[in-house]
Amino acid sequence: MKMSVVTTLHNRPEHLRLLVAALAGQSRRPDELVVADDGSDEATMAALDAFLPSCGFPVKVVSQEHRGYRVAAARNMGIRAATGDYLLFLDCDIAPLPDVLAVHERRSAPGRVLAGNRAMLDEAVTNALFAARPAPAEADWEEAWGSADHSEQMEAERLFQHYARLRRWHLARAHKPKVLGCHFSLYREDVERVNGFDENFEGWGYEDDDFARRLYKAGVGSRSVITEARALHLWHPTLAPTGEARRRDRPNRAYFRRWRVPVYCENGLRKARPE
Repeated sequence: MKMSVVTTLHNRPEHLRLLVAALAGQSRRPDELVVADDGSDEATMAALDAFLPSCGFPVKVVSQEHRGYRVAAARNMGIRAATGDYLLFLDCDIAPLPDVLAVHERRSAPGRVLAGNRAMLDEAVTNALFAARPAPAEADWEEAWGSADHSEQMEAERLFQHYARLRRWHLARAHKPKVLGCHFSLYREDVERVNGFDENFEGWGYEDDDFARRLYKAGVGSRSVITEARALHLWHPTLAPTGEARRRDRPNRAYFRRWRVPVYCENGLRKARPE
């Protein structure tokens, strides 16, 4: 198996540096890292030029013009650039502990998406990891794991298993169990079966739920690695809108809730459906 890690980036070079350091410390290293850059500034790109060449595995950086939050388009750009037959998606603010890639490889299967999650770090612990030079040691990652807030991760595991039971009885909502976009993996052929992410989702929210819904409709199953594939979320000021603002996000919300959503999205990886 050739495993490509795909991450998206916009002006967070220190977070990406720690993601790269965490990938370099994996018991099973990635065969390549694809950085899908959403129009970062010159300082960010200069920082990437400084640390990416010495990371110890192949790295490819692809960029798109920044026109607001377009994570679906950025992920598709990364998928197109990736050469692996297996794709692991990690946001640039996620630091996988040393066994994560091995877990994803061991649990992988065609027709299966693996749903991960993350434990939350506070600002002080994140800054301590930033300060560890040239990179955090394995003991630093373990100490951070021990101090992290695991409550959201544990709740995600509970809900995943709940909805997995409902899905077996055909009672789950179309996009459940949830696949969190910051940490998941699957075979490339399954991504291509649904034509990747729907780029009609611009702005915050719903692109992950739509992707999972179409995978489920295509017959792709899901498994949780939420507790097994240990990953940390590096602190940063949140850009997420409030719950009220998300409810008022009419374009994405209305588009997600439309009727008869096709498995194969038209505005995805390929813009014309294969004959």
